[in-house]
Amino acid sequence: MTKGDLLRRIRLKCLDCCCNQVKEISLCPVTGCSLHDLRSGKDPAKRILSPERKEALVHQLKKARE
Repeated sequence: MTKGDLLRRIRLKCLDCCCNQVKEISLCPVTGCSLHDLRSGKDPAKRILSPERKEALVHQLKKARE
């Protein structure tokens, strides 16, 4: 099973929990659910960084290695 398959299954579980109301998934108030951060069907660990933020992180990493 790929990561994409797993995220799709989680999305389907969230749809089931929200009575197949797509809008309700994004409004889900159950923050204690272990799937809450994954409910959008996207990997929360994969972030899109701006070039400025990337440069700042590279600088921070270089400084930490010194």
